[in-house]
Amino acid sequence: PGLRLAATPRLELRMVVGMQFFLLFAALTSFCVAPLAIASPTVTLQAAVEVETWSKGAKANANEVLNVVIALKNREVERLSSEVLEVSSPHSPRYGQHLQPAEISALTGPQQASQHLIRQWLTTTGVETATLSKWGDRFHFRANVSQVEALFSTKVHWYNNVAGNAILQAMDLHAPVSVATEVAAVFGLHGVPIDRPKAPRQSSTAAAKITPELLAKHYGVAGVEVSRGAKNRRATVEFQGQYTKQSDLSAWFAQYVPNAKQGDEIFTCFPGDCEPPTHRGSGLEAMLDVEYIMGPAPGIKTEVWSFQNTAWCTDLKDWTSRLLDHEDPPLVFSISYGIQGNVSLDKRMGCSEAISRNIEEDFAKIAARGISLIFSSGDSGSGGNLLFKHPLWPVWPGSAPHVTAVGATQFETFSQSAERAVTSYGSGGGFSWRFPQQPWQREAVEAYKQNPGAGLPRSQDFNAQGRATPDVSALGLGYQVMANGHTVAVGGTSASAPFFASLISLLNEHRLQNGKSPLGFLNPLLYEMAKNGTGFTDVTVGDNHKDRTGIPVREGYSCTKGWDAVTGWGTPVFGEMLQYVKGLPSGRREHKSSEESEQDNLVLV
Repeated sequence: PGLRLAATPRLELRMVVGMQFFLLFAALTSFCVAPLAIASPTVTLQAAVEVETWSKGAKANANEVLNVVIALKNREVERLSSEVLEVSSPHSPRYGQHLQPAEISALTGPQQASQHLIRQWLTTTGVETATLSKWGDRFHFRANVSQVEALFSTKVHWYNNVAGNAILQAMDLHAPVSVATEVAAVFGLHGVPIDRPKAPRQSSTAAAKITPELLAKHYGVAGVEVSRGAKNRRATVEFQGQYTKQSDLSAWFAQYVPNAKQGDEIFTCFPGDCEPPTHRGSGLEAMLDVEYIMGPAPGIKTEVWSFQNTAWCTDLKDWTSRLLDHEDPPLVFSISYGIQGNVSLDKRMGCSEAISRNIEEDFAKIAARGISLIFSSGDSGSGGNLLFKHPLWPVWPGSAPHVTAVGATQFETFSQSAERAVTSYGSGGGFSWRFPQQPWQREAVEAYKQNPGAGLPRSQDFNAQGRATPDVSALGLGYQVMANGHTVAVGGTSASAPFFASLISLLNEHRLQNGKSPLGFLNPLLYEMAKNGTGFTDVTVGDNHKDRTGIPVREGYSCTKGWDAVTGWGTPVFGEMLQYVKGLPSGRREHKSSEESEQDNLVLV
């Protein structure tokens, strides 16, 4: 003990020389690692997309500029899903204790070595202006065609459709193996605009005229006094050609929400302008969304998030990225857009499997932050066909695991109280082939499959173990909508979704006023509530053996007692929902010392 050896001059010399050699080796290694890694064999990073109705045209000019996003692979995706369940399940001791952005980043964010490798690859090939996102999960840059072609060893062409539209598309993207293993997806080089949304279904003259007043009365919307504070905010999301007009909304409020206070009709735009250009009018879809997220629960601050670029999935990624980067985003989002069919296999609108998976992982992050995503379940019923039987696919993104899908109902004939599944189009519903049945729905869905009245398709035409939709429903016909100065009656799950979102924003209002956290990801709560026999009116009449025009299809699903693949748990009873929410834990996170917080961060990493 305490023994020390004195170094001889020769030993000291050896130590000095050895250290110099080590430092020289380390410097050479640090200089060479990235180039060596980048020089590794090249593989296909992302395959080109061939989309029906679009054909390849002329080679792009070398100076055309493209906006590109390289999304890096997330870590611990399964762990993230477990965290979402922990903070969203009513019986969990952590209910409502949503994760902070830094905690999500610590759990799922790429390692610094991955970020460094990608940046080195970009700069080596001449892309020196790339910026790393706030949470380090993606690179953004603008590059001309020649730079893109050099970076990805590809070619860029114009693609054209029969309507005369044109869009730039890259062929297969290539990258070194070392780079490809770190990249989740590339946005901005593949994909086309979503099929221009058809105007929401115009209701027959026989349909009841649905107004905010009727919805509030029918569903018992009362019991929450809105404070009109800044914390509780909600939003609609609009894409590609759908614009929202303040003058239309103000006139609609004056006619259908006469008891609203001054200023209740005002919305704000994000990230830029959501008002139509001078040569365009307001969109019927956009006006339906904003009018029925605002009108039934006036006074809650509302935003319109508008994305008017070219490729559908690129716009989706732009939305989820901006939401996750936002320090204080709205707490509820209503989205009335989606694609029916095998999105990844067919690469519908250019949404490949890698691209759609990366967006879905963003949904999980959003859910972990305590933000509710409410999607329409689609208007094409089961997705079946008039002539022959085939595998049935629900709408995406409405069938993703971390969103709430809303179907549609209508009043029974000669009634303004009893409801049934909508008949003039099909309320979207079914079973996902991509996502497994979620734990919070397993018991309810299993009971449905065992019910002889379910009228299930052939076993080979649906995935009995898949994520099942819709989750809930609401009236979806006869909504009075003002657009471009004219009022028309329209319908669709595009109507029921924003209305249901308005109810969730009202429940959040109650929780926030009482010092509690927002509801966040809704599905574990909704299924638990319904299991306890409260919160919903069961809809047991009808089916979704119909396409979006009401034409019968060969296969589909039928309404039954309990959850079903047409209307979910049924339609809301707001008073019961409010009462149930009042009994939920506060969701407040106990204050921790800095040492405890540091330990938590170490665990997350």
